[in-house]
Amino acid sequence: MYLGKCRIRSAGRTSGSIEITLPPALQTFTGLGCRVVVRDGLQPEIVLQPDFAEARLLLEALWRRLSLALCPGELVSEIKPSAFIFTLLPPRHWQRSLPVAYADIVALMQSGEERAARDPEALARIVSVLAEAIGRSLGLRPPLAFGFGGAVAYAVTEVPAGFSSDFERSMTAGLCRQAQLSQRPPVPPLKEEFWLECEPALRRIYEQFRAWQNSPGEYEAARQQWYRAFQCESIPGCAETRAPTHAP
Repeated sequence: MYLGKCRIRSAGRTSGSIEITLPPALQTFTGLGCRVVVRDGLQPEIVLQPDFAEARLLLEALWRRLSLALCPGELVSEIKPSAFIFTLLPPRHWQRSLPVAYADIVALMQSGEERAARDPEALARIVSVLAEAIGRSLGLRPPLAFGFGGAVAYAVTEVPAGFSSDFERSMTAGLCRQAQLSQRPPVPPLKEEFWLECEPALRRIYEQFRAWQNSPGEYEAARQQWYRAFQCESIPGCAETRAPTHAP
């Protein structure tokens, strides 16, 4: 990924150090420790290798929190980094599984309430990826696992992420209301009270997707009925009603 050119300049006549101004896209990594590696050759390189050890610990902790909130009675394996695609920055486009961006994890490490209010997308993207993987480990198959990840992220952050459709997000909003999950204020992503509040809604979402997998016809019928009802909203006198949005 090409981010542009930068200049090397002196950090001060008496310091003996130099500074490199990096592009704004890397601003999230301000303050992060890096290893500096020099590679010789016809075109020598100065390589910065960020230390993401703390970021990986946060990802593991978030995996455990989310696993317990979604399915406390189920056995979920430990997180396996090899199961994910890691990138430095969130990609604008992706094929199937959403990658894990280190920039998002670092943003969560740095986020207080003010930062979380400005950038809830980072938490939404991370939760979407982790929930999809947890859903797979519990037996959900694509494409339901993809939609499940996006639905869980929407329940937690109220931000669209992943592969969930308007239908699945509408279902999620309905289940959150049933579970009396109020509007989520920006909070640290590992705060225990936050996940305890989300648990009832997340369990309902998991049960709904599991029910849809056991009865694929019900999922397709509910989806089609929801879209018919959505289209009828702008037509006076339309008597269509929305499909139920809870598991039987």
